[in-house]
Amino acid sequence: MGYSMNWDVDNIKNQIRRMYSECNSSYNTGFVQWPIKQELYEIKFLLDELIQKTGKFADEAEWLKEREQEKIIEILKR
Repeated sequence: MGYSMNWDVDNIKNQIRRMYSECNSSYNTGFVQWPIKQELYEIKFLLDELIQKTGKFADEAEWLKEREQEKIIEILKR
């Protein structure tokens, strides 16, 4: 059996960014923002759990280090 990817990472990331925008919109009240933030937490908790349960891969540490360095560079550019 082959592997079939039936999701779009860019779409998922865009949806999460929209949630973030709604959480920070001055047009929304805390009654709207807080439930959205709770959903962001639920996504974070699920991802943390699932990532922890997956195996380690050969290039994983290097890839994570590169992402962290990119993040640091972005922070320093601001």
